[in-house]
Amino acid sequence: MIFVSILGILTLVMFARAIGFARNPLLTDAAEARRIAEAQMPGFRGVDAAIDDNGRSALVRGSDGRTARVRGHGDRWVVEVER
Repeated sequence: MIFVSILGILTLVMFARAIGFARNPLLTDAAEARRIAEAQMPGFRGVDAAIDDNGRSALVRGSDGRTARVRGHGDRWVVEVER
């Protein structure tokens, strides 16, 4: 009985990966990181961005001095204000 349950769980995990749930988004350039930060933070205007080597996160400097961290979370982007 427990074997059937484990097999069922493994099948669901493999199916979810096959349709793309395990993918992490990648940033292509600094302009994309600025657009994402500006879209998720009202009033924020990005002036410069630095993307990490693997393209999975970025720091975006705003015109008001704040710094936003853009990072992938599942298949979406999360933007947090760095303190």
